[in-house]
Amino acid sequence: MVTVIVDAPVASGRLGDDSSRRRVNRPSRRHSRSRWARIGRRVVSEGGVAGFLCLALYLSVALILDFKTLSFNGDAVSRMANGFYVLYSRDPHLAAIGFVWNPLQSLLDIVPLLFWHLWPALASHDMAGSIVSVLCMVGAVHQTRAALREWGVPRAPRLIITVLFAINPMILLYSGNGMSEALYLFTLIATTRYLSRWLRQDDLKSLVYAAVALGFCYLARNEAVLPAILGVGLVLTVSYRRVTGIRHDRTMRALTDGIIFLLPIVTAFVGWAVASYVITGEAFAQFTSQYGTAAQIAAGGNQKPPFGASLRLEAHAVEYLAPLLVVIVVAALITAWRRHDPLVLVPIAIAGGGLAFDLVSFLNHSIIWSFRYMIATVPLEMLLVGVMLSREAPVDASHAVNPIESTEKRDVVVHRGRWRPWMVSAVGALVAVVALGPSVPTTAGGMFNPVVGFEELQELGYVFHRPLTAADRIDKQHFATIQTISGYLIGLHLPDGDLLVDNSTICVPEVITTVPNPKIFVIPNDRDFQRSLADPLTFHVHYILVPPNTGLNMNTATDEAYPNLYSTGAGFAREVHQFPARGLCPALRLFRVVGHPAAT
Repeated sequence: MVTVIVDAPVASGRLGDDSSRRRVNRPSRRHSRSRWARIGRRVVSEGGVAGFLCLALYLSVALILDFKTLSFNGDAVSRMANGFYVLYSRDPHLAAIGFVWNPLQSLLDIVPLLFWHLWPALASHDMAGSIVSVLCMVGAVHQTRAALREWGVPRAPRLIITVLFAINPMILLYSGNGMSEALYLFTLIATTRYLSRWLRQDDLKSLVYAAVALGFCYLARNEAVLPAILGVGLVLTVSYRRVTGIRHDRTMRALTDGIIFLLPIVTAFVGWAVASYVITGEAFAQFTSQYGTAAQIAAGGNQKPPFGASLRLEAHAVEYLAPLLVVIVVAALITAWRRHDPLVLVPIAIAGGGLAFDLVSFLNHSIIWSFRYMIATVPLEMLLVGVMLSREAPVDASHAVNPIESTEKRDVVVHRGRWRPWMVSAVGALVAVVALGPSVPTTAGGMFNPVVGFEELQELGYVFHRPLTAADRIDKQHFATIQTISGYLIGLHLPDGDLLVDNSTICVPEVITTVPNPKIFVIPNDRDFQRSLADPLTFHVHYILVPPNTGLNMNTATDEAYPNLYSTGAGFAREVHQFPARGLCPALRLFRVVGHPAAT
């Protein structure tokens, strides 16, 4: 016979007494108070204060852009509109989100859009996209500060680096304009932070966190591909070197860690490609479809610039964002070499990999130039300065990347003996200010350079320029033009599905998300769009809104189906109204369908 004795506290009172059981299971008031005390300490902690300040700052930026200056990024509205179609189009379904852009930004925009009926400005003023970008940029600042803290950067330089990152003009703009840059930076910096923790502590949980963050990064932007390649190379190398034993065991350990790191992003990559192929017939619609990047470049008439000119433009852009980046990279590498600390390789592989992806893509003429594609330069320089100022390394030899790290810990102790803590903080703060401070004014200069930052200049030029330039006056008219088009269509009192339009046309997503009843539109996201386009009257479509078949609008479905529709009505439609080209909108013509295309 085996007797099992369980040692457990016994409550006062008889066995089975309900009141005694309730007294045992009910949390004490002291425990509740301690829990609220912990929450309170988190709120007033360094991270809590930084988070709340950034939230207030970025939300203010978003409200000013969306309601005061009425400054909207067309791509941001289009991403939000993709989420809007899932909920409120004439044919609401998840595939209406589209497959030209990576889906995560639009998926997140759906959450605030659930309350569109209560607050229409979530769509009409892109406040839904702004809310998402605000929260994501707050997350990016938090991940930066947390990474610096884990690396042992003293408080003074840590806070200076965090502040300089948070107030960088590019970070401020893209924190509130609803673009995917904030989500991209959040996931990219989170990957850097957790991969660094794994590198120093050999913590499997941190490797999983880094892998998941990188998977989400790909669902936000294609740039995650190169960080994944460089990151898995780093993981394989470190895992192989840190394990002792025969070659087979070291190889298997390295492959295991590599698979863990790559599994989420491979799943995201394959899953999104398969879904796109099943629904659209194209696995990578962002590259191969009529709305993809290659087609847009060809339709826009963008000739491939000379390699030297492209390289100079990229160099100028990086110089604007981080004028001392070359010095910072060299100094970080020298510091890492002297310490025998491979930590510097993580921000170079992840943040630097994201930057390199766009640099190579533009040189290869795979993307159109945009200053925002270089935004990974900002966290790259911040994190590299953090690596230079880091002074914590693992002591446990079992967690060290190599045996030299235990010696490094002794060096750090000696270093602390020679320098008082306040002296270390003061020197670190000075280094942070000198290395990173110039990037704030130079970044603003790049944003207002019409060659480098023309996209940012469209959003901010008419806000800051006095007097306004001719381009500023055009940009300032944009939202008023959207309201004019929307107001006219509202006045027609059209029934659902009465107006066909290709929403890849510039300004059309803004129009769709501005009208009170978006179900009046038949758009390519609807499953019956092609048959409605082929025979509008049969499927109760009585109006078609058409852009001129020039430039980017040459790729629209209406132009492909009826090349002469804009100029002549193609024999089955009659022009009833023309919206003149104003702001950034092309001249749009509204046609009433008076016959069947087959009959003509």
